[in-house]
Amino acid sequence: MISALLVLACCISAPPDVTIASDSITMGSLIPFASTDARASIALGYSPGPGLARRFLREEILAKIVSAGFMTDDLRLPEAILVHRASQTLDRQRVERAVNDAFVRQYPSARVEIASIDIPEIQVGTASVDLMATIPAHSDPSGPLYVKLDIRGNNVMRTIYVRAQARVDVEQPVIVRPISAQSRILPADVQWQLMPLRGTRDILPSLDAVEGMVAKRDLEPGTTLSTDLLYMPVYVRKGDAVTVKASSGGVTIAATMRAREAGKFGDSIVVEHLSGNGTATARIVGPRTLEALQGAK
Repeated sequence: MISALLVLACCISAPPDVTIASDSITMGSLIPFASTDARASIALGYSPGPGLARRFLREEILAKIVSAGFMTDDLRLPEAILVHRASQTLDRQRVERAVNDAFVRQYPSARVEIASIDIPEIQVGTASVDLMATIPAHSDPSGPLYVKLDIRGNNVMRTIYVRAQARVDVEQPVIVRPISAQSRILPADVQWQLMPLRGTRDILPSLDAVEGMVAKRDLEPGTTLSTDLLYMPVYVRKGDAVTVKASSGGVTIAATMRAREAGKFGDSIVVEHLSGNGTATARIVGPRTLEALQGAK
């Protein structure tokens, strides 16, 4: 009885299962060596991934210690030791913040409200990780989106997709009175309203973005104005007689000239005198109407 107790007291035992949080495994991670025991620092390689495990056979462990020049007589080991990597699930609040930030980056002038997020059960290490979410390009924010979520940290690099539903309210121009086809849109024709963004169309920041464009078809009140409802007509055709205006010191003069090129609103084209002698460069500001560019000949 006494001899048996002495044997137990002199030996170091190891459990069949251990869990570690470090990125590498040492012999001390498996066996409870004293802090002064040099065997504890023998390296056994990298830890398994978060949520996974790595198995070490008793013979493998003993051979590793012997090859390092140490004794093993005082060890009592199980047939195998299973090493688990400590892990945790993704923090829901951090994922929600990352997804919200992605919507704000995509729609900086919008009011964003996340309605729901479906986060898969993903295991990550216990160390700190960085999260970066990205919304798919040309996506419809009014429907469910699969947002790309990059997870980065020490020895962690993983990408997953989370399903998110959000409400994105943006100031948008809404037609307030009937607009006939081929008509230009004037400031009095629209009212800016904060409303949910739907579809993949571009948001109009102001009517300056559609200056010179006309309606493709009749537009009824309540229609949200977008670029796909408009087109830029040819305001000047080659050979047209055009009016060219020039201003200086508060005085404006106008002359009839001939266009040598075709152009749309805002284009700069070459015009010539009706006599054919002399040319100038002018910018198109309306149908067959141009504005002389100062310094241009």
